[in-house]
Amino acid sequence: MAASVERCPVCNRSQLVEISMTAGGESVRMRSCSACDSRWWNMGGSPVKLPQVLEAFAAAR
Repeated sequence: MAASVERCPVCNRSQLVEISMTAGGESVRMRSCSACDSRWWNMGGSPVKLPQVLEAFAAAR
């Protein structure tokens, strides 16, 4: 059975790219679409906006 490929929910043209990292012990995941340049952030299992991610990384310094 082939693995399912998640496509961009905005343009449906491209496979999503996912990058995972940690900020101050918190799991952070960024997903993006190469076709339409949309991005989504998830921190600790919940959707967040980019400013919250940047604050977490700044606090971890």
